[in-house]
Amino acid sequence: MKKYAYILLAALGFASCNYLEIDPIGQVIPHKTSEYRALLTEGYFRFPYIDSKALTGMLSDETDYLYDGKLYSSNYVALSHNFVWDYSSQMHEMPYETYYRAIFLANAVIDDVMDSEQDSAESKEQIMGEAYAIRAYSHFDLVNLYGKAYDPATAATDRGVPLSVEIDIEQKYRPASVEAIYTQILKDIEQAEKLMDVEKQPDATLSYRFSLNALEAFKARVLLYMRNWQGAYDAATTLMPAYALADLNDLGEKGEDNLPWKATSTESILAWERPFGFSSGDLFESCALSDEMLARFDKATDNRRNYIKEAVKRDPVWGDETPLGYYIPDRSSSDRVSIRIAEMYLIAAEAGSYLPAELDNARTHLLTLQSKRLKPEAMEAQRTKVQAMNADELRAEIADERARELIGEGHRWMDLRRTTRPAITRVHEEVTYRLQAGDSRYTLPFPQSAINNNPELNN
Repeated sequence: MKKYAYILLAALGFASCNYLEIDPIGQVIPHKTSEYRALLTEGYFRFPYIDSKALTGMLSDETDYLYDGKLYSSNYVALSHNFVWDYSSQMHEMPYETYYRAIFLANAVIDDVMDSEQDSAESKEQIMGEAYAIRAYSHFDLVNLYGKAYDPATAATDRGVPLSVEIDIEQKYRPASVEAIYTQILKDIEQAEKLMDVEKQPDATLSYRFSLNALEAFKARVLLYMRNWQGAYDAATTLMPAYALADLNDLGEKGEDNLPWKATSTESILAWERPFGFSSGDLFESCALSDEMLARFDKATDNRRNYIKEAVKRDPVWGDETPLGYYIPDRSSSDRVSIRIAEMYLIAAEAGSYLPAELDNARTHLLTLQSKRLKPEAMEAQRTKVQAMNADELRAEIADERARELIGEGHRWMDLRRTTRPAITRVHEEVTYRLQAGDSRYTLPFPQSAINNNPELNN
């Protein structure tokens, strides 16, 4: 069966692996270690690293306006359904198939890379470890889009997503429980830890790849979502000495190359996915930041406000720019950010706020980050304010800080659904739409194309 699966993997014309819809990735069955690296690179590429951040940002209170002038009319109509939480067959489908393509390729590497012919200096263990990491990262995104948010009391019975840990064309891909998905994610992280030997990728050109540090940071995120406060705190604080926060008061010799969302930044731990923003393409430029989000930034004291720009319409012939009256993050299509050290400070602050012995340290971690973002003259008042907060007040401040710090990076929708699931109201084409507090639409339905290809999803 395994040999047959790999023949399918390599054959021209192969269109699906059962119901997961995996396209062919090549014409030659890999034999050499370098070929398995190429296969894994294809896995990184197949992961939906471009559009997932914008599409989840569109659902959250991060945005409140969809501009049609930068979109083809058909895209605008489809995205309009997403924008008002109308998860019908007319919506622009969220990533699903592409995650499973990445998982499929990771599984192919896991199965056979150790038997490959060594033809490079790179260890087979490193490649295999990265494959486990890609599989875990993909399942994590999937369960946080299409499964319920992790709740220790109900995770064992809450519906998750299909679990794919082997290549088997006869497997029935029914959704596993949320607990089962998280258990597998942690197993894959543990397995990757045993295999990988690269502590930190050597430069920005390779920072899209997992390393031991990126794996530890990802583990901190997973444990935070699981409400394992001590585990999340320990994983996050372990990484802090290894990475420097970018100081937006003085970016130093690297200048704008040190901006936190760039692969070249001293903050970068894993630079794989693209944030949405000003120069990131039509979809990314068409979704405006909400007034509520903009109000979180004090323009006089918060340096991050300088990296939010008014959108413009460019004349295709003359290049003239017309301001459009709405704002989006000033990000480039070349920017890459999946995990950075600022997120570790925020995880340590949030997790620490639940640990009585770490409450003072939680305040310190938050203030350390804020000292690199706010103007120096604002920090004395900020320190006084934060030091006076109790645990609940501190958590509210951390939630706002996550919204400011991680803007456009795909965290806001996930943060809302894993915490308070608040009501969101927005007006689109003069009609008011509401996502109610605790709304079931905080969990996305499986895409219609996936259901058409896999009836087992509804079982």
